[in-house]
Amino acid sequence: MTSPVGLHRVVEPAGVLPQAAWRLDPRPEIAPNEVRIRVERLNLDAASFRQLWEKHDGDGDAVRAEVLEIVATRGKMQNPVTGSGGMLIGTVEEAGRRSPLGFKPGERVATLVSLTLTPLVITDGLSGWDGRSEQVPCDGWAILFARSIAAVLPEDLDPQLSLAVLDVCGAPALTGRVVSRYVAERAARGGAPVTVAVVG
Repeated sequence: MTSPVGLHRVVEPAGVLPQAAWRLDPRPEIAPNEVRIRVERLNLDAASFRQLWEKHDGDGDAVRAEVLEIVATRGKMQNPVTGSGGMLIGTVEEAGRRSPLGFKPGERVATLVSLTLTPLVITDGLSGWDGRSEQVPCDGWAILFARSIAAVLPEDLDPQLSLAVLDVCGAPALTGRVVSRYVAERAARGGAPVTVAVVG
C-alpha cells in the first residue's frame, strides 16, 4: 500500500513524514498514485544557497559538489544546516493510473512543494551549473506523491521566470532567521525592544 503523502518512500527514520526524514527512496519506478518528473531545473531555497555559498567562500565548484553529495546521500535536496530545499521544474515522464494530480506525459510542470520532501536523483553531475546561482540546470528525475502540489506551466513562460515567481517556500524561514539575529544583536547592545512588520 502506498501513502498519498509518501510515507512508503521514507528510508530513515521509519515512521516520519518525508520532509522530516533523513533519507528518501528516489527509485524511478512509480506506484499507481505517483508521478515521475524528468527534472530540467532546480531552484535552491535562498537560505540554503546562501549558507552553502558562505560555507565555501564563494567557491562554485565546492557548492556544486556539496549539492550533489546532499542529493546522493539523502535522496532529496534538503540542506542539513538550514533544513530548506527549494523547488523544481521539469516534464512529466510517467503518471500512475491512480494519481489524482491529473498530469499527462509531456506536460511541463513546476512543483509547489519543497524539495525537502521530494524524492530526487541527479544524473548529469550538475555539469551545466557553475554553483554560483540559486537556479540549477540539471538532468535527473523526481517523484511526486498523490498529495503533492504542482502546476502546469504555460508554454510561453520562461522557466527561469517561473522559478523566480513561484519559489517562496523559504521566505518565512529566512525572514525569521534574519529578524531573530537582529533582535538578539540589538538586545545585546542594550537597545530598545524591536517591532518588526513584514510587508509583501
